[in-house]
Amino acid sequence: MLLDKFKKELNNGDLENALDTIEKIGLMQDYTTVPALINYLVSTNNNVLRDALAIALADIGDHQAIEPLIGLLKSPKTLKSRGTLLYALESFNCSNYAELITELLFEDNFEVSRQAFILLEAQMLHISNGVKTKCIKRIKRELKETPDKVQFLTESMDLFLED
Repeated sequence: MLLDKFKKELNNGDLENALDTIEKIGLMQDYTTVPALINYLVSTNNNVLRDALAIALADIGDHQAIEPLIGLLKSPKTLKSRGTLLYALESFNCSNYAELITELLFEDNFEVSRQAFILLEAQMLHISNGVKTKCIKRIKRELKETPDKVQFLTESMDLFLED
């Protein structure tokens, strides 16, 4: 089984092959591997491994992955490496987390802010009007504080205004 192979490669410090195996697991969309992949996702401190696990979970498409991915977006250990986590969330309806994702628009990390924009854009049909209003207010506050991001934040606000 590929999961056993992955565990062995990881235990032997063979990260390169472990990453290849994770990709294969994701492509096979084996739902039985989801709990183990989530466990590795939340426990690793290796950004490359975490990103590969996030993408594999997105490829599998099991909704069990949403909460752990969201949790990692909030974690200090992912402060400089949240772009791929946001990318992985594109596979799911995570409109309930629009306010959190909106906060990531304000990150100084270009990849994270733009990936948050893309994720919000994909979720827009599922976000309630009340949450949209809250997000618009938050963006307006940020616009006052960071005039150097006017164009990007205005475009982000426009997402919430479109019907």
